[in-house]
Amino acid sequence: MLIAAAVLLAGVAKLGVTGGKVLDVAQVQVGVLQTLSDPAGGYGANTVTDVTCNNGHNPSANKGTTFTCEATVNGAERHVTVVVSDDNGTYEIDAPR
Repeated sequence: MLIAAAVLLAGVAKLGVTGGKVLDVAQVQVGVLQTLSDPAGGYGANTVTDVTCNNGHNPSANKGTTFTCEATVNGAERHVTVVVSDDNGTYEIDAPR
């Protein structure tokens, strides 16, 4: 089950080195943390720390881009898949695994 990220367009930062749009990885990490922690619109995890996405690199904002975030969720290391769902930088966050 994918949940649309709470931070929809705020992740689009700038043109990347190759000229395409990229997501600001720091903003994506905040969005992942908020979505994993949110009891109403997210996954409701009690404690989420150490979120790192895409090995710290700004991912492409192109539709279909997929990358992984690592996070400590309720004391356990988890992987979270993030999928860019349109060319405006909207992304969806899968459940932690």
